[in-house]
Amino acid sequence: MITFVSYASVDPVVISEELINTAINEQVDPSIAEIARKEGIDPEEVSSIRLDYKNILKINNLWSLKNLTKLQLDNNIIEKIENINFLVNLTWLDLSFNNITVIEGLNELVNLTDLSLFNNRISKIENMDELTKLTVFSIGNNNLDSLENILYLTRFEHLSVLNTAGNKICNDKNYKSYILANLKNLKYLDYRLINQEEVEKSRALYLDDLIALEEEEKIMKSKKEKQEQRKKLEQLFEEAHIKNIDMLFNDMFEQDPDFHKLNILAPEKIQDLNEDYRAKFDIIIIEMKDFILKKHAEVQEEKELITKAIEDAKAETDSKGIKLVNDLEHRKKVFIRSVANMRDVKEIDEAVKAMKFDVDETANQLMALEMTIVEQFEEILREYEKNLQELFNSMLECGQTNMARIREIENNYFERYTECIMSSYDRIHKTDMDSIENEDLRELLSDKEIILNSLNATHDFHLLKFDQQEDGLSSGCNKELEDEIQRTHNEETQRNRKRVIEILTYIERLYYEIEQAEDNIL
Repeated sequence: MITFVSYASVDPVVISEELINTAINEQVDPSIAEIARKEGIDPEEVSSIRLDYKNILKINNLWSLKNLTKLQLDNNIIEKIENINFLVNLTWLDLSFNNITVIEGLNELVNLTDLSLFNNRISKIENMDELTKLTVFSIGNNNLDSLENILYLTRFEHLSVLNTAGNKICNDKNYKSYILANLKNLKYLDYRLINQEEVEKSRALYLDDLIALEEEEKIMKSKKEKQEQRKKLEQLFEEAHIKNIDMLFNDMFEQDPDFHKLNILAPEKIQDLNEDYRAKFDIIIIEMKDFILKKHAEVQEEKELITKAIEDAKAETDSKGIKLVNDLEHRKKVFIRSVANMRDVKEIDEAVKAMKFDVDETANQLMALEMTIVEQFEEILREYEKNLQELFNSMLECGQTNMARIREIENNYFERYTECIMSSYDRIHKTDMDSIENEDLRELLSDKEIILNSLNATHDFHLLKFDQQEDGLSSGCNKELEDEIQRTHNEETQRNRKRVIEILTYIERLYYEIEQAEDNIL
C-alpha cells in the first residue's frame, strides 16, 4: 500500500479525478516514482492520502480510492461531510480546520477509530451512532454550547481520547468533572492525561445521575441486543426462503381492511376465535420453520463440504504436478549445462531432440493429471447437485404439506368466523337501526351484501398470504439451487482453463529456453 504527501493549491476547488490523479503522481514515494509514472498507479492500492491545504470546497470523486484507511482533508474550506460513506475501510479521518456545521455522512464508516473535526462550526455532536470502534475524537474549537450533549459520547465504549477544548461548554464550571464522571473509559481529555483520583471525585459528584444513567444504558443495551438478535433471525429466515414466516399470522389480520371492517360486529367473539386459530396456526408454523431451518443448515454444510472436497482434490493433484515440474526443471538444467560443452552438431541435435521429447512427455503427464481432476470434479459436482436437490426438495415438500394444513385450519376458521359475523348481523339488524350511534356499524348493517363480500374478501386475502409465503419458498429454493450449481460449474470451468493455459505457457517457455541453449552453441 502507498502513503502520499500533499501540496497546497491556490483556488477553491471540488475534488476531481484530475486532482486525485495529479496528487497521486506528485505524492508517490520517490523510490518508486519513476516506475509509477511510467506504469501508472492503481487507485485501489492507495491506503493513505493527504489532501490538506488544497482549498477544497466540496468532497467528491473519491470512489476509486475504496481501500483508503487514512484520509486527511484538513485546512480546506469544506462545508459539508459528503460522498465518503463508501470508504468503509477508513480508520482515520481528519476534517479539522474547515467550515463544517453538521456532523453527517459518516454512518457507513464503521471501522473508524480516529476522527478529527477540530476547528469547524459544529454546534451538536450527533449522527455517529454506527462508529462503534471510535477511540480518538477531536471536536475542539467548535460551537458546542450544551454540556449535556457530551452524554451522546457514552455510547462509544472504546473512546479513550477526547478533545473538546475551545467550545462554549468549557466555560461551565462543571465542564471537566461532568465529562470525567460520564465518560468512564477516557484516558486523555484536552491533551492531558486523566488522573484516576479526579475521575473518582467527579463520579461521586454525579453519583445519583450516574446510577440512573447506567440503568438507562442497561435497558438500551438490552433493547439493542434484542434488536440485533431479531435482525439476525430475520436474515436467517430470508436466507432460508421463509421471510416473515413468524409474522404471517399477524400480517394477514393487520393488513386486512375487511377484517377490521367486520370486527366491530362482534369484537370479543372474534378475539376468542382468533386466539384459538392462533394456537393451531403457531404449532404448524413452528414445525415448518424448525424443519426448514434444519435443512437450510444442512445446505450450508454441503457448501462447506464441497469446498473442502475440491480443495483436497486440487491439493493432491497439485502436489503430483509440482513434482513433475520440479523434476523436469532439474533435467532441463542438466541439459543446458551438458549441451554447453558439446561441439558435435549431431550430438547437440540428439540432446535437443531428447529434451524436447522429455518436455512433451511431461506436458502429456500434466494434461493427464488435469483430465483426472476434471473427472473427479465432475463426479464430486454430480454428487453435490444430487444432495442439494434432495435437501431443497425436502424443504419444498415440508412447505407444501404445512401450508396445506394451514389452509385447512383457515377454512375451518372461516366457517366459524362467517357464522359468528352473520349471527351478530341478524341479532343487531333486528334492533332499532336509529339507536345505533356508530356510523361505520350502521353503514355495514345497511346492506347484507357488503358483509358477504367482506367475508369472502378477508378469506381470499388470507389464502393469498399463504400462496405468497409458499411461492417465496419455492422460487427461493429453486433459484438458490440453480445459482449454486451454476457457480460451482463456472468456477471449475475457469479453473480448468487457467490450468491448461498455465501448462501450455510453461511448455512454450521450456521450448524457447531449449532453443536458446542450442542457438548459443551454434
